[in-house]
Amino acid sequence: MTWKLNYSVFLSFALLYFFCNNTFLPLGLLYTALFTPLFLYWLYKEDRIVNMAKWSLLLVLPVPLHLILGFDIRTYIISTGLVITAWVFLFTAIEAIKKMNSKLEDVFEFVLFVNIILVLIVFIALQFNLGSYIFWHYTRITHGVSIFPRLMLMSYEPSHYSLLLSPVFLFFILKILTGQSKHTLLLIPVVALPIVLSLSFGVIGGLGIAIVLALLISFRKLPKISKNYLIFGFMFLFAIIFIFMLAWPSNTIFIRVVNIFTGNDTSGNGRMTYAFRIANDMVNYYHAWMGVGPGQVKMLFNDLIVNFYHNQLITEINYRIPNSMAEMLATYGFYGFVLKIGLEVYFFIRMKIYQNLYSLTLFIFIFIYQFTGSFTVNVAELGTWALVFQSRFTRFDFKQLKTTSS
Repeated sequence: MTWKLNYSVFLSFALLYFFCNNTFLPLGLLYTALFTPLFLYWLYKEDRIVNMAKWSLLLVLPVPLHLILGFDIRTYIISTGLVITAWVFLFTAIEAIKKMNSKLEDVFEFVLFVNIILVLIVFIALQFNLGSYIFWHYTRITHGVSIFPRLMLMSYEPSHYSLLLSPVFLFFILKILTGQSKHTLLLIPVVALPIVLSLSFGVIGGLGIAIVLALLISFRKLPKISKNYLIFGFMFLFAIIFIFMLAWPSNTIFIRVVNIFTGNDTSGNGRMTYAFRIANDMVNYYHAWMGVGPGQVKMLFNDLIVNFYHNQLITEINYRIPNSMAEMLATYGFYGFVLKIGLEVYFFIRMKIYQNLYSLTLFIFIFIYQFTGSFTVNVAELGTWALVFQSRFTRFDFKQLKTTSS
């Protein structure tokens, strides 16, 4: 029986992707990876296998140099398998979004509804200490701040949860900012509450910067209501910051922002400064101009610490670079780093992303975020890239917004 992509199938996979992709599975394994044979079969039926194979040659080019460099064969094969599953997922997501574009807004609305219901349930349960360590993440967010619960639902961590839902949140934020929302007062808390409870600085900061940049870049093309929101939004933000500085200067947000800019934030340093430093040193030390290969970072890290940094190790460290672009640099070298940026810019121009407010904002967001966190086979990042280049919400086309404004 041929598997056809209809709305119910698409919605089912969307719910799996957003909410329970790793539920009941060992750490690192996802249902989207287990479904790789099914995805390949569907791509074959849609006559997209040849196209995917052509692009896959880009992943094969570094392999001969990896062979010359030498690697742990078992780790290399397993990690390459994960790369393949992520690659197949990317092409499947692109094709599925292209085919179901007319239904994408309905999916986003349902996902937002399911999300707020789940958030309210786990928040109420938290008050009775039920599921505290299942749906909430307990860790010290930065130096000088006490530990408190952060929302992650059924994902790995708060930042992963926020990244997964960011395309949905952004869609409704832009609906509000462009005056297209019919229930603004209801929509604001539905979108804001999960973001606030997750307190993912990378996602919140990335979305904020992306929205402001996109609105400023396209200021002349925006409807009057969007310009008013932007102007009064800045005024409101400065007022809130001023009030907090006077009434509550030692709040968590202020402390972490100060720690980030003074270099005292462990998470920020690990995800950005140290991640790129280690990746660059690994490439240079092993002369791995096309990278050390999939899975080899954790195999070579301890050797790098001892022989390059000249530090003594009491126990071995199982290290993973917590940054998508830094990990790309270490795994595929300068070749992979430049190739990824090049493809993003190429498709930005080819797909005319600059003509649509949603696509432009989402592009800016995920482009920034890849330098602050994530990892190379992160389906949350790959799914976001698929939405950037294949979602076509015509309501956010600048021509449409200009017509609406007129």
